[in-house]
Amino acid sequence: MFRYMISFTYRTPDGHAFTSVEWPFKRQIRSMDDITRVSLDLRERGFIDAVILSFSLFADPAPNPQAAS
Repeated sequence: MFRYMISFTYRTPDGHAFTSVEWPFKRQIRSMDDITRVSLDLRERGFIDAVILSFSLFADPAPNPQAAS
C-alpha cells in the first residue's frame, strides 16, 4: 500500500476551498488516469468539482538500527 499527500481544491457554497489529505493507494501513481481516479473518488465523497493540484508519496520511515549484542 502506498500513502500519498493529496492537495486539491473543491467548490463550496461560498466559493472554493483548498485542503490536503493523506490518501492510501494500492499502487504507485504513474499516470493521469490514476489522478483522474482519485479526483472522481474525492467527488464521490462530497468534494464538489475536486481538482488535484499536487501529490507527494510518503517515504517509509527508516528502520530502527539494531542494538549491538
